[in-house]
Amino acid sequence: MAFSLTVAADDEAPPAQAQKMNPEAAVPTPDEASISRGKNLYRSYCTRCHGLNMVSVSSAYFDLRTFPREDKPRFVNSVTNGKRAMPAWGGTLSPAEIDLLWAYVSSYKQ
Repeated sequence: MAFSLTVAADDEAPPAQAQKMNPEAAVPTPDEASISRGKNLYRSYCTRCHGLNMVSVSSAYFDLRTFPREDKPRFVNSVTNGKRAMPAWGGTLSPAEIDLLWAYVSSYKQ
C-alpha cells in the first residue's frame, strides 16, 4: 500500500530571507540569577588562567571580555573540548554549567 503526503500552502516554510534573524535579536540577555551562578562557576574553574572578573594578568590567556557575544557555539566548543593550552572541561562541567559560564562571560559590558 502506498501513502502520499500533501502539504498545504499554509504549512510551507517561509522563504529563506524571511527566516534570517537579526544577529543582535538572536542573542538573549541572560537573567541576573544565571549571571551570578555563572560568575561563581567562573571563580571556581576559570579565574586561575583568565583572571578575577575576566582581567587576566598575562597576555598568554584569552581576554574573555573581548569574546564575541554572538558566538556562543565557539565558546561552548572551546570550553567543552579545550583549545590550544586550555583544557577540555566537558568531562567536568555539564552543558547547563557551561551555559551559566556563558551567561556570565556574555554579560560583560564593553
